[in-house]
Amino acid sequence: LDHKTLYFDVEPFLFYVLTELDPETNRHVAVGYFSKEKFSAEEYNLACILTLPPYQRRGYGSLLISMSYELSRREGKVGTPERPLSDLGLV
Repeated sequence: LDHKTLYFDVEPFLFYVLTELDPETNRHVAVGYFSKEKFSAEEYNLACILTLPPYQRRGYGSLLISMSYELSRREGKVGTPERPLSDLGLV
């Protein structure tokens, strides 16, 4: 997210945080999140997505994207991610 800048308040966004249970501490730790606009004229279902580095390449990014599409489906919307996608998402 080195190229992201927040120009607006976070109030218009919903944030969904994915956690994993740490068996050693029996506590939940954040592994990633995605955000979406509460009201999107373009019907975007995904504004930003992040998987923290220690948890990358475990399928969490795909799970977060699937969750965003499922939420859109339950809302009766088609939905698509905001464009352009960052070049980091191509890795």
